[in-house]
Amino acid sequence: MASRTDRPGKALDFLTYFTGGNVINNAWMTPNTMYVEGGNLGTESPLTATQSVLDMAVQSHGGVVRVFPSVSRRWPDASVASLRAQGAFLIDADRSGGRTRWVRVHSEAGAPLVLDHGIRGAVDVTDERGRRLPYRETAPGRIEIPLSRAETAVVAPRGSHPDPGPRDVPAIGDARPWGLPD
Repeated sequence: MASRTDRPGKALDFLTYFTGGNVINNAWMTPNTMYVEGGNLGTESPLTATQSVLDMAVQSHGGVVRVFPSVSRRWPDASVASLRAQGAFLIDADRSGGRTRWVRVHSEAGAPLVLDHGIRGAVDVTDERGRRLPYRETAPGRIEIPLSRAETAVVAPRGSHPDPGPRDVPAIGDARPWGLPD
């Protein structure tokens, strides 16, 4: 809920508290990603926590795809690959040092894309081979791109030449892979 109401710091606080092994009223998340409430195991809370991470990275509602809309400043680096958004779009994106470096959107259905890209300043919109694609800025940080079926757009800061692809993002601080045995 905090992600959807533009409170990224609070969203991260809730998520890290939940996955941190804290016990609340005889309920906690276990290392195998199950949830214990009293003596019962459940999965709804871990699935909701997973959805919360996805909502931090990509949201699509109201006809707009938003990239990194609720990522906390404390989470400066992120990389996502093939996250599905409304409209049959697949989203890849990279954020480094608190700035979105590039966004790649693949259209499976062929429809106009309205994208809040999260890139500061002017952007270039190209296909995967670097050829310019037509687009229209509809608001600061928001563009509309007419994408055909199976067409891909890459959005990046003007003049940059990104090499779009997922990357391994290191943990912040002294974190170990969550859910794995010590």
